[in-house]
Amino acid sequence: MTTVEENSCACPLQQEDPDIHFPYSVAVRFRNGSRLYSFGTQDGTIKKGSYVVVETEQGLELAEVEADAIDPAKYKLKMPQKEILRVASEKDVWMNEQNIALEKEALEVCRTGIALFQLEMNLLNVQYNLDRTKVLFIYAADQRVDFRELLRFLGSKLHCRIELRQIGDRDKAKMIGAIGVCGRETCCSSFKDKFDVISINMAKNQNLALNIDKLSGMCGKLMCCLKYEDDAYKMASQSLPKIGSHIQWEGQDYRLSSINVLREEARLDNRESVVYVSFAELRGEEKPVIEPKVSAVKKEVIKKEVVKKETIKKENSAPLPKKKEKGGLPKMKPQKEVTQKKVTTRSFGKKKVVQ
Repeated sequence: MTTVEENSCACPLQQEDPDIHFPYSVAVRFRNGSRLYSFGTQDGTIKKGSYVVVETEQGLELAEVEADAIDPAKYKLKMPQKEILRVASEKDVWMNEQNIALEKEALEVCRTGIALFQLEMNLLNVQYNLDRTKVLFIYAADQRVDFRELLRFLGSKLHCRIELRQIGDRDKAKMIGAIGVCGRETCCSSFKDKFDVISINMAKNQNLALNIDKLSGMCGKLMCCLKYEDDAYKMASQSLPKIGSHIQWEGQDYRLSSINVLREEARLDNRESVVYVSFAELRGEEKPVIEPKVSAVKKEVIKKEVVKKETIKKENSAPLPKKKEKGGLPKMKPQKEVTQKKVTTRSFGKKKVVQ
């Protein structure tokens, strides 16, 4: 019986021999595994989707082929050192299906033993190797567990070699799987094959609120995605004064209260005013003006458009030509004004005299 403690290497491959070389390399994935492993073979006809039998530290294992066999020398890849024993036969596939059914029975047997001996451990998974000479129990616990009585109990029930492996919270979340706060499947269960060291300083570099509940993932530890942009934030904020430091700006004393890496902007404030300064100005350097690259064809098109606009502008500003009169009646000359004589009348009784 062997146990593997938390944070130990879980690589299933045995020790490699540097003198062994194979003409073809095949990428395979084990059941309930997210990482790909490369194995060598003499058979270049192995295709994606088939099953092969390989030997690991757990014994014989059935693995699924994730890509066609390739020549590692052609693509300058690392030469695999472990060999594929054979392409899986119908019997191998049938035994693997039987093992999956027997694993459920072994899981109930182990849970019965844990309850019987009142052990503080959370059983997560059980896995047989292909020929059922060994069974692996994976559990999580806050402290070390004395499982010697449980081991004897399982040996009397299962009659094979038994291994109990303790894992941590991050490995537990990777094995079970979950949905993160971003709405996607957790990184550890979807594509990550190893865990990075995450510290609270990464959250400080990105100016995130130091709320442990919001910064923690499904496993209760700091989220793995805090490391993805940490290097970019470090490069953007290098050679800048630290937040809280006092600096001179345009003859006045200011305190650097915050920085915005995405905008490349820093906030300076004092009792009288608040000033926003770019990183380039804060470093004492002028930010270069980068002209966008334009192809020769696009330049010619732009030139033609400018000439066309200028031509239209000139045409609009020029005076309109006089229109010639078409056939019809001749234009009449204006008549002279005729002065009218003043007429006065005088009345003498019933008669009127006009002068």
